Amino acid sequence: MPRHRMQYTVPLGSPFSLDYTLDSGQLFRWDRRGEWWYGVVAGSVLKLRQEGDVLRCSASSDQLDSSFVSRYFRLDVDLEHVLATLSKDEAITRAIERYYGLRIVSQNIWECLASFVLATNANIPRIKKMVAAVCARYGTRFEFEGDSYTTFPASEALAAASESDLIGCGLGYRAPFLRRVAISIAEGKVDFALLANLGYAESRKLLMTELLGQKLLLGVGPKVADCVLLYSCGKDEAFPIDVWIAKVLGKSYPRLIGPELRKRFAREGKAKLSPSDYDRISKRVRSYFGAYAGYAQQYLFMAAREEGI
Repeated sequence: MPRHRMQYTVPLGSPFSLDYTLDSGQLFRWDRRGEWWYGVVAGSVLKLRQEGDVLRCSASSDQLDSSFVSRYFRLDVDLEHVLATLSKDEAITRAIERYYGLRIVSQNIWECLASFVLATNANIPRIKKMVAAVCARYGTRFEFEGDSYTTFPASEALAAASESDLIGCGLGYRAPFLRRVAISIAEGKVDFALLANLGYAESRKLLMTELLGQKLLLGVGPKVADCVLLYSCGKDEAFPIDVWIAKVLGKSYPRLIGPELRKRFAREGKAKLSPSDYDRISKRVRSYFGAYAGYAQQYLFMAAREEGI
């Protein structure tokens, strides 16, 4: 059904780049059309355009007001302080200068978790395509400004889906893992509220244990956990490590990778990490970058993607 439009502006009192933030691999339901960005957020459409130090906004729901936008983009974070704290070497300083204003968002935990389960071994266009297919099949349809949109499906909807139908959405081997995660969430096996109240290490352990028991499943590993904690739980020290980041660490931060892994990367030409490799590098990186390691990861990721490392 059609939804009305609410229009307003949000002042930007500190550094912010809408383009860099929405195109940084954190989010998969935003598209740019001309000067405007359109995203489905919290079951509604948010339409945004940055004009200097102001965000011009339209929304299909009164719930997506200026305070929601401020929380979503975490505009209360003193980004100048964060970036000044991180500028301790040439590689990160260069990335910060190039993508100044990129922010870590605060998205819905369930959507973030489900999306990054699909992100395993896939590039951003492929992830967006899979997420769109799942939403089209299992979300609720509505209209805004004459266009059709769908909400992100609830965990119950995906839990009730058949594996074959999910495979039909183009998910491939990810389909059973998405369904199993959806079932765990729908059955209340994970209390998302606890994640916000615990520290990084405790919340990561809780997420991994509650979802996986003692067995590490493909699709919900340490990288997915770190993405959820960074992008939806405010754990700014979380440092997701994927192929891009492993490569940039090997190039610009070899001591954080360690000699054995550097040799393996050079020999095999790959950056595949075992869980123990991941944890070892994660500890070193978080020790080096500190409380805002997640911001360093995001800036380094953008730089690596542009440079094609």
